[in-house]
Amino acid sequence: MSGNGMEKSEKAVFSSDDGAAREHQFFPLFDPGELTKLGNRNFEVMSRAARAYFNGATEMNRHFAEFMNQRMKKDFESARAFMASKNSEDAFNTQAEFVESAFRDYAEETTKVFNLAADLAREALKPAEH
Repeated sequence: MSGNGMEKSEKAVFSSDDGAAREHQFFPLFDPGELTKLGNRNFEVMSRAARAYFNGATEMNRHFAEFMNQRMKKDFESARAFMASKNSEDAFNTQAEFVESAFRDYAEETTKVFNLAADLAREALKPAEH
């Protein structure tokens, strides 16, 4: 057997109108054992890929929660500093620091998220590569 699951074939004998027996070759039949092995392999690959995906998604969610928690603390601190400003120059500087900090934090976070997503994709596809 070549391992492709299509080695078996069956023949049938039919009688024609003139009474002569005619043999008919059916298409090759699939070996159910080979199909089961293939199905089991596909299921195992899918299961390992799903585990890797869910582990990665869990890590990304944890990372998002940590970032949002830290960013909210900084946002509240900036709001307090802004409200405590004694003059317009202090208020402007506080806002400028807030925007600079937020821009930097979100840019860094975007880089981290893209790296996490790339790692997640790599890990989720590993089982299918073998």
